[in-house]
Amino acid sequence: MGSALGGGAGRAAAGEQPGPGQPPAPSFECAVCLEVLHRPVRTPCGHVFCHSCISASLKSNAWTCPYCRAYLPSEGIPATDIAKKMESTYQNCTECQTQVCLSEMRAHLRTCEKYIENYGPVQELGDAVTRYSCPYCQCEVDEDELMDHCFTYHRSERRAVCCPICCLTPGRDPSYFSRNFIRHLQLRHTLHYEDYVDIDTVGEVLVERVLDGSFLEYVHVSHPNSA
Repeated sequence: MGSALGGGAGRAAAGEQPGPGQPPAPSFECAVCLEVLHRPVRTPCGHVFCHSCISASLKSNAWTCPYCRAYLPSEGIPATDIAKKMESTYQNCTECQTQVCLSEMRAHLRTCEKYIENYGPVQELGDAVTRYSCPYCQCEVDEDELMDHCFTYHRSERRAVCCPICCLTPGRDPSYFSRNFIRHLQLRHTLHYEDYVDIDTVGEVLVERVLDGSFLEYVHVSHPNSA
């Protein structure tokens, strides 16, 4: 995918070089797709990527950071500080020169005629659906199709098999086989975290909880008899 941050706009969105004595400007460019960050996530090693980019990268690169190659036990947490700054930062689209809020840049590129003409439709890295081999017949299906496929063609199977989805999970025991694979799919792989939780708000909720806890602890220490 062509980068919307090429040339001058790339330097602008990533932040111009700071003057003497000024702190470095934050980067708003994802190191995986080279586009403006979308739903930014900070990994345990401190790097920030689009949520869809880091999710897809971890699945295909054995759970290592695509920037520094450090082992990552998880995708990380929402980079709410970066997301907040993007909401108040405006830059020109490199293709049509329209001034756009960085938090809305991806949405703009999806409809920018000049961008589409030059680079084609915007494609998120996470849009590429991972396909798995059915452990019974090796038919290639994606995660959402695997349950229906097994119900339709392998409902009476009783062989112990290895889950192809779990094989991508870090720290998994490679010698583990499930004796009831369909039940395993029902329990482990029918709910998707991002379908039920808005990852953009998780960080804010956690911060509020920490502040509330700190306030209650302060009140308890300063006024032990107030309760």
